Order: sequence, then structure tokens, then C-alpha cells
Amino acid sequence: MFLRSLIICCYLMGAYWASYHFPSMKMVFYPTLGAFSFLFMHRVDNIREIRRIIIGAIIAVTMGSIFYTISTGAVSFFLTALVTITLIQFFKWNAAPILAVSFIPYFAHPVSMWALPIAVLVSLTGLLVSIWLIGKVEQLNWYVSLSGKITQARLQIRTPFESLKKEI
Repeated sequence: MFLRSLIICCYLMGAYWASYHFPSMKMVFYPTLGAFSFLFMHRVDNIREIRRIIIGAIIAVTMGSIFYTISTGAVSFFLTALVTITLIQFFKWNAAPILAVSFIPYFAHPVSMWALPIAVLVSLTGLLVSIWLIGKVEQLNWYVSLSGKITQARLQIRTPFESLKKEI
């Protein structure tokens, strides 16, 4: 899990750095990307499910952008939420960040209707590549051996502290 956390945090740092330093990439980083990262980190073995969630997120943000372009008011926001929740239930996308990503246009105020969907596509594709990389590294023999040794060492260190914790 440490490797997963390390790679995901590096990816998030890179996305934040790029969005901060390059105005054209301003929308590549958004807080919901962290939620997607955490969700995907626990589904490394199920790339197919991750792809379904990414497609759902792109559909949701595109729909949110369209509704935002039509009207920036509360009714449009309500319709975005209603339609997104309906789509999540219908397609059985088990990912709450999809709803959150559909609201981004209402807070980011994109210049173009397509700017945000493209940014979400780019950022989630980059996240998918990171997740794929994690899956490949975790299959390597030397990593499996190293991971087993680290786990054993952690258990040996943890046991004395657990007994101390119970006493306190």
C-alpha cells in the first residue's frame, strides 16, 4: 500500500504543480482528483471498473458543463445533481466523486464549455496510467519479495507497541 500511496501522491503533486505553473493547465488539478485517486488506489486490480468510472466522470462533467453553459443558476445546478445521481444509479457507477466532478463548472467558471471535460479526461487518464503502473510494479518478483519482508518487519515492530497501547 505504501508504493500505491507514494505513486498517487507524486501524481497529485505533479498535477498540482502543472496547474499552478501553467495557466493553460489550470483545470487539470481539482480537489476531486484526490478522491478519485484514493478510490482507484484500492481498485488497482480492476482496471476495467476504473475505466467505467472515468467514463462516468467525463459524462458527468460534460453534462455539468452543458447545464452550466445554458444557465448558471440554482435550477441548472439542481438538474445537474438530479441527472448525475440518476446516471450513477442506472449505470451502477460505485463512485461518489462522479457527482462531485459534475459540480466543478459551477465553481471553476470555465471559459469554454469543453475546457473542463478535456481537463478531466487528461487528468483521469494520467491517473489511470499511474494505477496501471502500480499494478505492473506490484507483479514484479523482486517487489513481492521486498513487500513481504517489509510486512514481516512491520509486524515485529508493531507487536511490542500494541501491548503497550493496550496497557495505556
